[in-house]
Amino acid sequence: MKKLVFFLLVSVQVGLAQKQGQALIDSLVKVLPKIQNDTLKARTYNRIVNEYLFINTEKALYYSKIGLTHAQKMRWQKGIGVFWGNIGQAYSDKGLHDSSTKYYQQAVGIYRQIGDKRNLASTLNNLGAAESNNKSNYVKATQYYLQALKEAEAIPDTFLIGLCHRNIGNVYAEQNNFAKALQYVRKSLQIAQQRNKNPDSSTNRELAWSLAGLANIYLQTKDFRQASVYLNQSLPLFETLGDAEGLASIYNDLATASDTNYPQKIIYAQKAVGLWEQTKPMSSDAIGGVGNLGMAYFDYVRYQKPKNKNALLPQAKKYFLLAINRSKQKGEVANEAFWVGALAELQAFEGDYRNAYLNFRHYQAAQDSLFSQESKNKIAEVESQREIEIRDKQIKINELELNNQKKQRVGLLIGLGLLAVIGGLLYWQSQTRKRTNTTLLHLNQELDEANKIKAKFFAILSHDLRSPVANLITFLNLQKQAPDLLPPDVVETNQNRITESAEVLLENMESMLLWSKSQMAHFKPQIKEIAVNELFAYIQHFFADNTGVNLHFKNPADLQVNTDEDYLKIIMQNLTSNALKALKNVPDGRICWEARQEKGKVVLAISDNAGGITEQQLSTLYTDTTAVSGKTGLGLHLIRDLAKAIACQISVSATPHIGTEFRLAFVTQPTEGQ
Repeated sequence: MKKLVFFLLVSVQVGLAQKQGQALIDSLVKVLPKIQNDTLKARTYNRIVNEYLFINTEKALYYSKIGLTHAQKMRWQKGIGVFWGNIGQAYSDKGLHDSSTKYYQQAVGIYRQIGDKRNLASTLNNLGAAESNNKSNYVKATQYYLQALKEAEAIPDTFLIGLCHRNIGNVYAEQNNFAKALQYVRKSLQIAQQRNKNPDSSTNRELAWSLAGLANIYLQTKDFRQASVYLNQSLPLFETLGDAEGLASIYNDLATASDTNYPQKIIYAQKAVGLWEQTKPMSSDAIGGVGNLGMAYFDYVRYQKPKNKNALLPQAKKYFLLAINRSKQKGEVANEAFWVGALAELQAFEGDYRNAYLNFRHYQAAQDSLFSQESKNKIAEVESQREIEIRDKQIKINELELNNQKKQRVGLLIGLGLLAVIGGLLYWQSQTRKRTNTTLLHLNQELDEANKIKAKFFAILSHDLRSPVANLITFLNLQKQAPDLLPPDVVETNQNRITESAEVLLENMESMLLWSKSQMAHFKPQIKEIAVNELFAYIQHFFADNTGVNLHFKNPADLQVNTDEDYLKIIMQNLTSNALKALKNVPDGRICWEARQEKGKVVLAISDNAGGITEQQLSTLYTDTTAVSGKTGLGLHLIRDLAKAIACQISVSATPHIGTEFRLAFVTQPTEGQ
C-alpha cells in the first residue's frame, strides 16, 4: 500500500516557536497586518502556508496565492519560487497532478537560475513524490529523488538528505525490495535522531515521520510487533505537534498492525479516515486509509464471521468503491488497481463471480504493468547510475588527494633542499667567519707588532739622532755668534767636527731608512751574488778615518755570498761601528773581519778584543721586549731585523775580559725571498 511521503517545507521563525499547529497559525495571522517589512511579511505568509499544509489544504492554497502576489510585487525571485512550490504542494495534496507538476517545474527553473540548491533539492523531492503518489511512476520518482539527494549532499543539508533517503526507501518498499527499503529508511532515522538533539517543532516532525516510515516498512514485511514499537514512538510526537495528517497516518498504520484484532483495527481505521476527511481527503494516504477501513470490515466478516456480517459487507464495499473512484480521479493507477483487486475478492466472497473475474483481470493487468521486472530493472538502473556517479566522484577525489600528496612530497623535498642549502650557507658563513676572525687576529697581532716596532723605532731615533743634531747645532751657533772667540786652529777643528757630525747623521739616517724599509709588509730584498772582498773594501773605506784601532780583513778563499748588498753592508757597518765604540778606551784595539766556509755555509765573522759584550746587549738580538736605551743604541736592533730579512743566521760568542765574535752565516745557494 502507498504511504505518506514527507515534503520539505521552508520555514521562517518569527518569534513564535513555542506554538504549533492551529495555535501558531492564529498567532501568525494576527501579527501579519502589523508587519511593515516586505521580506518579513513574505516569510510570514510562507510560514502560515507551511502549517496549513498539515491541517487544511484549501487554506494552504489560499495563502500561497496571496504570498505569491506579494513576492511578485517585490520582484523577489526566491520568494516567487517558494510560493510556486507551495502551490504545487497544495495541488498535489488535492490530487491535481498536472497542476502540481507545472508549479513545481516553475520553481525548479527559478532555483536553478539563482543557484538556490536547498530549495532546488526540496522541489525535486516534491516532484518525485508527485510522480510516486499521483502517477505511480516509480522510475521517474526515483530519478527526481536521486537528483534531490545529489543537490542536498552538495550543500550539505542533513534534513534534505534524510528526507530523500526516506522517500527512496518508500519506492523500494513499493517494489517489495524490503532490504533496500530498510537500508534507506534507517539512514533517514539516524539523521533525524542526530538532528533532534536540540528538539523543536521542525526536528520533532522530522523524527516522527522517520519513525513512521520505518514502521511502515515493518508493516509490509508483516513484522507487526516491531512496527508497533515505532508507531507508538511517533504517535505522541504528532499529538504534541497537532499534526492531523501525521496522526491520521499513524492511526492507519496502527490499524494494519492490529492484525487479527478486527474490532480494534476498525476503530483505528475510522480515526484515520475521520482526520483525513478534515484535512486532505484526496491525498494518496487518505485514499489508502479509506481503502484500509473497507479492508478491515471485509476481513472481520470473512475471518471471524460476526453476527452482523450482512451489515458490515456493504460498509466494506462502500469504502472500496470510494478508494477506487478517488484513485481514478487522481490518476493513481497502482492504488486504483489495488482496491479493484480487493473489491474482486469481496465480490467473489459474495458469489458475484462474473464481476469478481472482470475486476481481478483489471487488477492483474495493472500489476503486470506497474511491478514488471522491466520497471524494477529501470529503478535499479537509475540507482546504479547514481552509485556510478558517486564512485566517479570518489575516484576524482582520490586522484586529487594523490596529486595533493605528490605536491606535498615535492614541496617537502624542496623544503628539505632549501633547509640543506640554508644549512650549507650557514656552515659556510660560520667557516668564513672563523677564517676572517683568524685573519683579523693575525692582522691584529701584526698591527700590534708594527706598533711595537714603531715605538721602538722612534725611541731609537730620538736617541741616535739627537746627539749628532745637537752637536751640529751647538757648533753652528758657536761659529755664528762668536766667530772671533775661537783661534783659527780651533775653528778649523770645529769645522771638521761639524762635517764629521753631519756625515754621521747622514749615515745613521740612511741606516734607519733602510731598516724602516725592511719593516714594510710586502718588501723583498734583492738577492744577488757579491764578492766578499768588495764588502771588506767598503768597510775599510767607510772607516778609513778611524784612529787608534787596527782593522784586519781575511778572505783567503776569495769567497762570495748570495744576499742583498745594501742590507749586508748596513749589518757589517753597524757591527764594525759597535766594535769601534767598544774599543774606544781600549789601548791597542783590534778588529778582524774574516770570511770562511763552515758546514756548507759562507760565514763572515767580526771579532774584537774589547773584553766581551754584556748579557743585556746580547738579549737585544733575540727578543722583541728588551727596552731600548742609550747604552744599547740602534746597532743591534738593525743587525737583528736586517739579518732576518735576508735569511742571514746571526750568532755571537763572547769571552769575558777578552773579546766578542759575531758570525753571519749564508747558505751557499739561497733562494730569492728567503
